[in-house]
Amino acid sequence: MAPEGEEARGEERIAALLLRAERLLGGAESIEAPLLKDAAALGREAERLRPELEALVGRPYGRLPRIGYRRGLEARLAGPWSQYLTLGFGPTRIVRMTSLATSRGAIPTILAHELAHRYSFDESVTTLRGLEVSARLAEAGDPLHARSVRAELARLAIGAAMAEALRGGTPAPMDAFFQTRKERTFLARSARHWEMVRGRAAGRRGPDLVTLIYADSPERALEEAIAAGEPLSPPIPYPRFPIDSVQAAFVAAYTTIDALLGRRRARVPLHSTLRLWNEAQEKS
Repeated sequence: MAPEGEEARGEERIAALLLRAERLLGGAESIEAPLLKDAAALGREAERLRPELEALVGRPYGRLPRIGYRRGLEARLAGPWSQYLTLGFGPTRIVRMTSLATSRGAIPTILAHELAHRYSFDESVTTLRGLEVSARLAEAGDPLHARSVRAELARLAIGAAMAEALRGGTPAPMDAFFQTRKERTFLARSARHWEMVRGRAAGRRGPDLVTLIYADSPERALEEAIAAGEPLSPPIPYPRFPIDSVQAAFVAAYTTIDALLGRRRARVPLHSTLRLWNEAQEKS
């Protein structure tokens, strides 16, 4: 069991993250914007995102991948996951997007994330790049991204709170958060994930792989950038997790490749992301 002071600090951090998530969710839910309904709409959005990614990373993007929503059996098997798939050369680049209705409002930011894999396999670095591109468009007045980036930042904050709960063996705040917000569309993916990992809070300590790389590590990078007073992500520590599934083996492999190639040392500009993140903290 965690020492009393450590447990209290953990619960305080969870409460702060969930409050930030609540404010971001409220912002997302208040914005009206159309949905990207089909592959053609996804393709047009990718064309818009390409120059933004090039400006962020400072390198040409090249040929866009083929992009479409998952359908039928593929959608049932993949569930909430979107993926960038490639054998390493142009014609093989494919992005398959989740078709879940509960994800549709966040698709523009999710698409920015998947397209950002052109520059890096690493999920934590790519999460930050996708968020920053989307946040820049949101700040420029784009309603699609104004809604979706707030929804995805809320999901990141909730994931970081989950990681803290799993690390400290304190699931009650997360249980209470989801219990009172069951009907909110943007919470559906996070709620399902918490149900999956909830049992671990009473057993082996530590965040699961997905929570660690998609939420906990990126969120800590945001906080470190704030503490340093510099709108750049610090180099993200190599994630440590058990290789207990096929997914974990793949993540370990491509994270190691990025580490060996030096791509994990990239310092992602976070100007727009941090403004939205801090706005959610400061709003009364």
